[in-house]
Amino acid sequence: MPDDAHLKPVCFMVMPFRRKKVDDPKGQGAPAELNCDALWDKALRPAIEELGYLAIRADYDPGTVIVKDMLERLALANLVLADVSLPNGNVYYEVGLRHVAQETSCVLLAATWSRQLFDIDQFTSIRYVLTDGDVTDAEALAIRKLLVEKVPLLKDSRTPYHEFIRGGGEELMRRGVFHDFAERLSAFQARVGEVRLHREPAARRAKVEQLRIDFAGTALEIPDVAIELVNLIRDELDWAATTKFIETLPPATRELPFMKEQYLLAVANMGRPEEAIALLEELVARHGDTPERQGLIGGRCKRLWRDARAERVQSGETRPSIHERRWLDRAIDHYQRGMDLDLNQYYCSSNLPALLRARGRTADADRAFILDHFVVAACERALKRGEADEWARPTLLGAAFRGGDSAKARELADRIEIEGVASWKLDSTLDDLEGIVEQTTDVDTQAELKDIYERLRELQALDAN
Repeated sequence: MPDDAHLKPVCFMVMPFRRKKVDDPKGQGAPAELNCDALWDKALRPAIEELGYLAIRADYDPGTVIVKDMLERLALANLVLADVSLPNGNVYYEVGLRHVAQETSCVLLAATWSRQLFDIDQFTSIRYVLTDGDVTDAEALAIRKLLVEKVPLLKDSRTPYHEFIRGGGEELMRRGVFHDFAERLSAFQARVGEVRLHREPAARRAKVEQLRIDFAGTALEIPDVAIELVNLIRDELDWAATTKFIETLPPATRELPFMKEQYLLAVANMGRPEEAIALLEELVARHGDTPERQGLIGGRCKRLWRDARAERVQSGETRPSIHERRWLDRAIDHYQRGMDLDLNQYYCSSNLPALLRARGRTADADRAFILDHFVVAACERALKRGEADEWARPTLLGAAFRGGDSAKARELADRIEIEGVASWKLDSTLDDLEGIVEQTTDVDTQAELKDIYERLRELQALDAN
């Protein structure tokens, strides 16, 4: 070790270890696995040393790191680099600690294909190209050159905590502003709860309209307020009201991915599904893939398939057209993609069985049978765990119909009559239930399910009036 080693500044590297799987969702060009040790040895450590720092990282399982040692490294290192290419909870936690501990000198790194747990573009960050998970010499050299060039330019940027929260005499004033904000948000959430608990549909709609008036203007810059209102307007009013409300939101709120998804869903339900599909695919390309987005695209394809099928039936044709078959295949494909992204989010998987049975290719019936049982198990698990999933109830209802369990379906119909149709999303599920009844081959079961379906349709009509 050179004599002046103790005079060198220290850079602490925050990153995963060993070889890690690159999980979905991931961007184009991502390898199946990433050799984190090779990335460190061939690219990151040499770049840190070339910048004049002592390069250190914890060379053992993060779960065994002594808390005091970790805090010292994060708080006292002259520079912290954090690689967030993989959604590693330890890395994000350590980044948060560093953001609070030091005002500057924390730079995030990520491969261009990575999909972070949240948008890191708001933080000081560097994106590098890496297509080979074993880190080739050529890519390692390119990463080293990029870090040597960019880190000195970015290391003095202030962390978000010190940029927006800390600030001498202004901190006391911000405390007052925050307290006022918290009171307003609490009052709003209490009124939202009052709306949801009200049993009379007309009164609920009137209260939603009043909320929309009372919490306009700057209140809609608060994402919590805007998101709650969109959900209420969507569920209690109509799609036209939903699109109109989103269009009037402040630009920053309107650009939230959730708002874009809901706007496109509303556009599709107002008779423009092709436009919604194109815009949703653009949303996936820009902000990444999710089960929700694939499910939304699949739903629009399913609607276009139904329209094509209805047109064929009305014309007296018996053979599905190429147009009809293509929309069915696309719906199945997108729902399958959504299911593959996250098996715990069963919205996509719950839509697949009926579509597979309608297509009727070899093995489609077997796949549908397996998926039905998977969906029932996943849905019942979510309900038992008390998960806040708005689709759990309607999914369970659909599973009961698909499984031909008329006793369960009647039990759920009784619950819907008591709890109201909104929480069971009958507006979105009745068409699916009708299709399931049509596909049921057992005559007695079909008659029982049809009777339950008609009862649900009456409940939905009563709620709309």
